[in-house]
Amino acid sequence: MSKGKIPVYDICSLSKDKQLKQNDLLVEPFGAYLNRHEHSLHRSHRHSFFHLVLFTKGAGTHTIDFNQFKVRPYQMYFMVPGQVHSWHFNGEVDGFIINFSDTLFRSFLLNPNYLERFQFFSGVSEESVCELPFEIQDKVTRLFEGNVSSFIQRPRWRG
Repeated sequence: MSKGKIPVYDICSLSKDKQLKQNDLLVEPFGAYLNRHEHSLHRSHRHSFFHLVLFTKGAGTHTIDFNQFKVRPYQMYFMVPGQVHSWHFNGEVDGFIINFSDTLFRSFLLNPNYLERFQFFSGVSEESVCELPFEIQDKVTRLFEGNVSSFIQRPRWRG
């Protein structure tokens, strides 16, 4: 597939709330996100935003920049805008996604390049996969559940 033919998705095009004008953040359970975009997200695509995924259930493969990784529960993937990726799952998967724009962080951080400090946001696919140790899996899951709850209850800005 040539570079020009790989689609680029923005946060608004992936949001379930099509009327939402605020497009810097999207947080939701991965199963719901996948069900809504099942046909488009299994093909190679890019995002115009940072994409964080925590798997809590499932198996299969996740290809990032043409490097393939086995999907396992309690893996986290950190992707930067422009990386090419696709999914191929075996059976049911679940977890959480957090999509956020560069603009979101630049709006309140003094250092606009703050995210570059983190190796997992380097844009190198081998450095963007993290296996969570057993001891912290429940705590991290609760943090993601809290993020989903907060996102659902947030005020909605409409234009």
